[in-house]
Amino acid sequence: MTIAEEIDRVDKLSRSMIAAYVAWGPKRKWGKNYFTVFGDVTDFVNFRMETAESCLELLEKGRVADALGLCRSLLENLLLLKLLCRGNKYFQLQNVQSKTPTQVREFLAEQQKDLEEKHARGESLSCLYVAEYPRESKILMYVFEGLLDSVEPSFRIPMHFFQFQEFRPSTMRLKDEDYFDYYEPPKSVKDAQKKFQKEAKFSYRHYLSYDALLQCLQVNDLLDAAATSRVEAHYTFLGTFLHPTHDSARELHERSNVHSSQPTVGMNGTYSQAAALMAHCYVAYLLADTMNEIASFLERAPELYVAEAGTEEIRALTTTVPTSIPYFWFIDNEAPLYDRFNHAVNISTDEELEKYGGYEGLATSLLKFESSIYSHFKSGLDGWNNQRVGIYKPPLEH
Repeated sequence: MTIAEEIDRVDKLSRSMIAAYVAWGPKRKWGKNYFTVFGDVTDFVNFRMETAESCLELLEKGRVADALGLCRSLLENLLLLKLLCRGNKYFQLQNVQSKTPTQVREFLAEQQKDLEEKHARGESLSCLYVAEYPRESKILMYVFEGLLDSVEPSFRIPMHFFQFQEFRPSTMRLKDEDYFDYYEPPKSVKDAQKKFQKEAKFSYRHYLSYDALLQCLQVNDLLDAAATSRVEAHYTFLGTFLHPTHDSARELHERSNVHSSQPTVGMNGTYSQAAALMAHCYVAYLLADTMNEIASFLERAPELYVAEAGTEEIRALTTTVPTSIPYFWFIDNEAPLYDRFNHAVNISTDEELEKYGGYEGLATSLLKFESSIYSHFKSGLDGWNNQRVGIYKPPLEH
């Protein structure tokens, strides 16, 4: 199979997923009580589908860098979606800046002991544990179970659902006094505006910023250290096509070192087929992960709210992404064979290779993610041979 043929296959898979998502509506059966949270999360995903479709349209026109920039948006929204659907733990912070480092440790130990004793007595507490807040010194983090639904006690509503719906960037960033208004607001209104701005800054800093999303995902056990490293690498790479970064788009082209010094739209020359395929892989994985999140959300819902999730067709397509595109290492899928081969050549001992039955058997948990995403992806499309490790065949020849 050629790269062009593979691009066409992955493109069709992505479009099939979008079509299956759109056709999903009539297959869902609501329960006796309609809960708006499911409609609101669906609305959130609807706009992600629009962005994914825009990526495919850009790729169809050969605009690879712009499509990758939009993929960064899809990735950040995916992180938030995970918390909207599964972020059942939240935290409150306590400022202990007035204490010395030693006093902070002592106070934390007291708080942990007190909570442990209450748990041992069987007291009904929603606070799970107390720890130092990883993102800021002299701040304690009290982690709680998510908010319980008043009608269906088994169902928890993630705090991020409310944080996201209530957050307004303009409230956080813009000072009302700097902009036009029809009349001078009274002091009480100004005081309220300052209060809202402070709350918005807190919400963004601790719940909705990129760093905060990672922290909240870790609190909810939705990202481990290795997966977090993969997210960081993908997020940083995709961000180079969204923010000013020297030569980021140029390096994806064939003959990228040619400078014509003439005004053009983009660059004289085409994006490499490897870059186009990589962008299609991003879209496919982001679509699959996004659709899996909302599918799982409805599948877990109490029957009172969702009588039938109707996710069979969606699942049939999304599950094919990691199996039919195994050469792209995203966040939660297994490491590709090339990464195992590369690890074996450079890291593995003969004893380790014998233990795992060759480089193909190396576990994903043993491998570190390669941060040079494009060059590494491109290398993985070629065949390689190592006298000690063996032969790595190009994935499109399998």
